[in-house]
Parts: sequence; structure tokens; C-alpha cells
Amino acid sequence: MKKKYVITSFLTLVIATLFSAPSFAQVRITQVDPSTNVVTIHNYGGSTVDISNYYFCQWPIYLQIQADAMTVNSGSLNLAAEDDVNITSLVNFGISDGEFGLYTAAAWPGFTTNMVDYLEWGTSGHVREPVAVAAGIWSAGTTITVPAPYEYTGDGTQNGVTFWGTVLGVGDFENKIVFNISPNPVTSILNIQLSKNIIDGNIKVFDILGKQILTKELNPNNLTRINVSNLSNGMYLVKVTSGENTQTKRFIKE
Repeated sequence: MKKKYVITSFLTLVIATLFSAPSFAQVRITQVDPSTNVVTIHNYGGSTVDISNYYFCQWPIYLQIQADAMTVNSGSLNLAAEDDVNITSLVNFGISDGEFGLYTAAAWPGFTTNMVDYLEWGTSGHVREPVAVAAGIWSAGTTITVPAPYEYTGDGTQNGVTFWGTVLGVGDFENKIVFNISPNPVTSILNIQLSKNIIDGNIKVFDILGKQILTKELNPNNLTRINVSNLSNGMYLVKVTSGENTQTKRFIKE
């Protein structure tokens, strides 16, 4: 009888642990330009995710990506692993003050299980901030204060305002030259995942003062690895150039 009780208790503990353990979204918002309502979403997971039925929200407006005929500028709503989709939102964002939530379902009155990702800028305390806080995506009372457009600089598992900055090169955001870097912060190998439309060009790394540290040709397989283990700790810029287009992102060497 005692043995049966111990086994039951152990199973209960395991189940409770599984349901209480933090989970991280496979799909995340990586860029937002409130002035043009353009959004980039990245799939950090290992399998394809259909986001056509996902919802964009700036409270109180919820609109579904496919059903409400949002414009897909590049990529596919059937979002492959480590790929991006760039969308013009029909939900109008506040240029200087607003919030943006990505949901798997229209989440009235804001169920945390349906929220995939969230950010807010300008002031804090927007209507859906408490939902994001409860979901473990955002911290109460925090907001992005750097200039727009905004860019997620984390590795997909990292949450909150710390991992949001300014897209370096506003014109590049509009040109849809998109790449992702991971991990960030990095200690040794920096992975640079390129969009499939980038077929040639180069990658350059600069220190925060603008001094070029290294350069490397793009890998035609869309994944380039750079060894940064010899760099001093601090912030650096990685710049991808393809034809006449460029895009720059920041990373931290630890």
C-alpha cells in the first residue's frame, strides 16, 4: 500500500512539474515597424508551423493573418524551421506608443495560453501587458524606449524588453534583407542564418567604434558560422551585404 502511494505521489509530482515548467514559443516576433505596420516573424523551432490562423492584436483590435487578408511581403505563412515571414499588418500600431501581441486564437478576454509573443513601446501598462506577464513573456512596468523600428535580439528563448532594440538601418528593413543570429550573447561560435533570397555577398563584423574586425563570404547553404572566441567581451555589429542591400544587427560577446 505504501509503495503504491509513493509511486502515485511521484507521478503526480512529475506531471505537475511538466505543466509548471516554463515553455518558450517556437514562433516569435523579430521585427516591428510601427510607422509602416510591417512585422517579421521567425520560426526558432525544428519543424514547420502554419501561422495563417494566428492573430495580430493591438487591443482592442484582433485580426487573423489569413482570414483578414494581410499582405505577405516575403516568406510563407507555412513557416519552415529557421525561416522568416514578413507581413504588413492590418492592425494599425501606435507609432510612438503601443503594444503588439501575437496569438494562436482570438483571446478574449486575454487567455495566456493563446499568447505566443508580445512587446510594448512608449509607455508601459497597456491593456494586454498583464496577459504577457502571466504568460512569462514580458515584465510588468517595462517598455521599449529606443527609436523604432524594433528588433528582437534574443535567441528565441529569451524574453522581455532587454532583448529588444532598434533595427540598425531602417532602409534595410524595408528591403526585406533578413537574417538571424544565434546565440546572442555568444561565447564562441556565432551562427548567422540567412533568408533564402540572399544568395551571394559577404558578412563583416565591427566593434562598437566601427572598426572592422573580420569579413567572410556568405555560405550558399544560408548558414554561416563565425568563430568569435578570440574577441574581447562586449558589443559588436554584424553586417550582411548582398548586392546593393545591407542589414546590420548587434550581438554581445561574453
